[in-house]
Amino acid sequence: MTVVDLIDTGVVAVVLALALVVVFTLLARERRTTRRLRAVQVPPTAPHLPSTRQRRAAIVVNPTKFSSLDEHALRRRQAYVAAVFRSHGWEDPLWFETTPAEHGRQQAQEAVARGVDLVLAAGGDGTVRAVAEGLTGTSTPMALLPAGTGNLLARNLDVPHTDLAAALDLVFTEEDRRVDVGWLEVDRGPDGERDDGRDGGPERHLFLVMAGLGFDAAMMAGVEDRLKQRLGYGAYVVSGARALWGPQAKVQIAVDDETPTPSRTRAVIVGNCGKLTRQLVLMPDARIDDGVLDAVVLSPRGGIGWGEVAWAIATRDRRGQRRVQHLSGRRFEVRCAEPQEVQLDGDPIGPARRITLSVDPGALLVRCPPLP
Repeated sequence: MTVVDLIDTGVVAVVLALALVVVFTLLARERRTTRRLRAVQVPPTAPHLPSTRQRRAAIVVNPTKFSSLDEHALRRRQAYVAAVFRSHGWEDPLWFETTPAEHGRQQAQEAVARGVDLVLAAGGDGTVRAVAEGLTGTSTPMALLPAGTGNLLARNLDVPHTDLAAALDLVFTEEDRRVDVGWLEVDRGPDGERDDGRDGGPERHLFLVMAGLGFDAAMMAGVEDRLKQRLGYGAYVVSGARALWGPQAKVQIAVDDETPTPSRTRAVIVGNCGKLTRQLVLMPDARIDDGVLDAVVLSPRGGIGWGEVAWAIATRDRRGQRRVQHLSGRRFEVRCAEPQEVQLDGDPIGPARRITLSVDPGALLVRCPPLP
């Protein structure tokens, strides 16, 4: 081997040695980096599992609507309802009873505070209205169970109002829909004073179906509870016949920001929805989710005038005529020359000289079939 060969071999050996040093240096650096990363790495979290919490409902009951049932029958009814909820994987519902002082709003608010997923109203239109007031503006939906005589909201939403099993089935098969609520402000006296002389300012009430003054309110005020228990919805017909021939009232009606219009009328009815019964539709264009209120002004004189009103309602006349005027807006103000009886959702609340009605769009969630 020559000197040149020895030199070449030495150069190759040196190059190989340098290459090995570089490789081992890089590997050592990579191992150190890996150890540092592992030291600061967050441990992997467990995969997200669906919540195993059972859903729970609350039922607000007006016991006066079930006074015809004995204690054993009431317990059987509650046991049946609880069994239906358990069969769908829900916990047994919480039960709240209304009282003469607390009509359902406080009970609904307590149910929401306890984290329920649904609040059911089991009572008349007044109980439904009170429960809705406790739920308005929350994300907790309301459902309806059959009770009472009118069931006006249930009729307008096509919720079964005579069949408990069908109403419960709807709870587990339908979705929650956003609906409007109406607000009624009542001034009792000429200066906003109540009839008892106390200056409490305007009263504010929620309504879901209709509110107004005049003939319809007088008819509602004339219905006796005993008559409703005996005749059901026919009690309103009897009371209506008694109030049919009253005098017209002098009123001024303002819609939104328009100039008030004077009128002589028997009734001014403002509706969030327009159905009284399946066949009796007072305001055909009223929708509970359109963000506006509809109104009808009835001005009959004598039997012929009432015949014209009846014909307009029966045919669902939308154009209006001299005895029936249709209005629409987001706010109504009605001033009366003399105090007139006022009602909301079928419940009389006494006379007033001025009422103001406004709409709160989409403020309430209700579990019901698709809105028409």
